[in-house]
Amino acid sequence: MKELVVIIDVSGSMYAMGKISVVGNALSTLSALENLGDDDSKVSVEKMQWDGTCSGLEKLLEKNTGRNILLLTDGYALTDDCKSSKTIKKILEENADNFFVVLCGGDSINVSAAKEFRRVRTVDAGNIVYAVECFSDSERSDENQEKKEDDWE
Repeated sequence: MKELVVIIDVSGSMYAMGKISVVGNALSTLSALENLGDDDSKVSVEKMQWDGTCSGLEKLLEKNTGRNILLLTDGYALTDDCKSSKTIKKILEENADNFFVVLCGGDSINVSAAKEFRRVRTVDAGNIVYAVECFSDSERSDENQEKKEDDWE
């Protein structure tokens, strides 16, 4: 079973232009993945809210370092010019293998978050299963690497 942390942006911009429905659909998809399939394909989802502040995201990311994280956002808060945005960017880039920004809403494409955080993987909310599968693929790759290393001993 794969463990996922889903951080949901609940800042003001997330309540406009149908983004609540987009987030709801993404969460429904994750809920289905929790309940369907065998133990290898199931996921366990822990949901957390993020208020859109740099300090709030910094705390959530530090608390969940090394875990698989999906950040559901329109991206506006990620482009904030606050002084901790550099810290957040550094944390995201250091944990890029365990992190996806899930862009919610049609206007999220126009946000410069994808440009600002080039080394962080992004996916549209409609493709959230792809992000989950990438986490699975990296876990399988790690397991295969460990087996190969054991063969040499």
